[in-house]
Amino acid sequence: MLRSIVFWTILILFVSLSAQEAAQPEKQEKPAQEKVVKKDENSPSMIIEDGKPAKFFELYGYFAFAYKFTNNMILNGNNPYLQQTTIKGIDYDDNAGDAPKTSSKEANLSWAWLKLHLEPVINVAEMLEIHTKMSLFGNTVLGADNVTADSKSNGVLRDAQLDTSANIIFEGLWGTVDTPIGELKLGRMPFNWGLGLLYNDGNRINDQSTGNYLDRIQLTIPVAGFKIIPAFDIASTGLLDSVQDYLVDSSMKDNGFNVSAMFMMTEDDPALLKNKLLNGKTAFEFGAMVMFSWKNDTSGEWDTNTTSYAPTDDKYADPAKTYVYEDQGAKLWKLDAWLKLHHRRFSLRTEVAFLTGSIGKMLLDDGTEKDVKTESVGVALEAEFRAIPDKFNISLFTGIASPDDADYVQGDSWNNPGNAVNNDAANSDTKVQNFRFNRDYHFNSALWNQFLGRFTAGYYASLFGTYYIIDELKVDLGVTYSMALYENNSLGGQGLPDAIEPFISIDYANKSGLRAGVKYQFGAPFDGLAVVDANNDLIEADFYHYLNIYLGIVF
Repeated sequence: MLRSIVFWTILILFVSLSAQEAAQPEKQEKPAQEKVVKKDENSPSMIIEDGKPAKFFELYGYFAFAYKFTNNMILNGNNPYLQQTTIKGIDYDDNAGDAPKTSSKEANLSWAWLKLHLEPVINVAEMLEIHTKMSLFGNTVLGADNVTADSKSNGVLRDAQLDTSANIIFEGLWGTVDTPIGELKLGRMPFNWGLGLLYNDGNRINDQSTGNYLDRIQLTIPVAGFKIIPAFDIASTGLLDSVQDYLVDSSMKDNGFNVSAMFMMTEDDPALLKNKLLNGKTAFEFGAMVMFSWKNDTSGEWDTNTTSYAPTDDKYADPAKTYVYEDQGAKLWKLDAWLKLHHRRFSLRTEVAFLTGSIGKMLLDDGTEKDVKTESVGVALEAEFRAIPDKFNISLFTGIASPDDADYVQGDSWNNPGNAVNNDAANSDTKVQNFRFNRDYHFNSALWNQFLGRFTAGYYASLFGTYYIIDELKVDLGVTYSMALYENNSLGGQGLPDAIEPFISIDYANKSGLRAGVKYQFGAPFDGLAVVDANNDLIEADFYHYLNIYLGIVF
């Protein structure tokens, strides 16, 4: 009897539980959130999950170590871009006593450097990002930055390298916001336009480049496959002043500004572009930019004794000095257009830049002032023919920079600028006509890319072949020729051709991010590198050599 009661009780409970479970609606699995990939040519891809970034923090960049060796970088003393170090020794003469040897220039210069370039991205939300760029060690020369200088007394007994300079350099910091009409960017950001003829970000793992950064606000508006990009830059602030423990702009009068409008069509996805080329399709990209720059006044130092002023080199205001703000009247137009065409086995990339306007005032010897005008043009072209796809390519890099009526403009440097203008009141030349390529635009020339710094007032052509031993390993072999357009534009005004430079390079790059390579270039100088010294003696430049070895990791 008891067994029957227990059996029927268990059976009733089982049936009731089954009925309740059947009455409940069936549980449905939550569908997986669709992953949306946001792509932008200026920022890394972001994966959004549940309306939030899947990766809150992303890190990109590269580590680089390199060694450079140069022979006759001084070009026998004819290189105005190099700070010329005079080496003197001591001759011991019992009769005459100690006497310095004749000064000389060091022929061989070599150094090693390393750099960690970081590009962190903070994905605050789906539409908000914070970007920054920084360099650790910032191209620090190995062996530098010692607390104690190397001297005869301490010899090799110095301590290890210790930081005495800014080895962490913050190059850029900007934020991006996706608005209903486009992407808004604000801050100090890198700027690379076209081939980099006018503005170049200098993002090279094997070179000590810094690149161009602009303090700007920029809006990118997509319209029917195109991009319209208006931008405003604070180009310069002039003198700064100290207030308590921070700096302020001491005057609004000597500030400089840029306003620009850009229009372009680009293929944002590199994989899609490569797929088009593999399928024999034509890819076409182009861009055009109009930029207007202006600066009303310039700051100068007032001399109470002579009741006159002179332009100041001060970055920070000195309380002991009196400053004046004089009319500069700089109004400069920059017009630039570029084109990239990829068709089956052939690729063409070209850029044209034109500058016109007024860049300031010049004080003549007779005390009067004149406007300094500029009108210059530069053109660069890069052509590639894939003779054997993925195996052998033939390339031609060529370009031309407008010349100037003045002498020796190829010898202009940051340390000694201004050959293009003449402040002689009787024979003043106040128009700058020689176009200068961006210093980070490279075209296989040790002379211009490493020794002289930037190409100007001439023509160049670099013809080379690229052979892929394997997919990750390639060899480049070629020659570069350069010349001045006017004989008087060369370093010493002695001839048109500058040099011919054969070169060979080997580069390795795998998918894991490892990069390595070596490049050797030999230079045979012509009359364009010869200079007449103060004694009216002709100094010809001898052969020069350049070697670069690098190892890097990209991540």
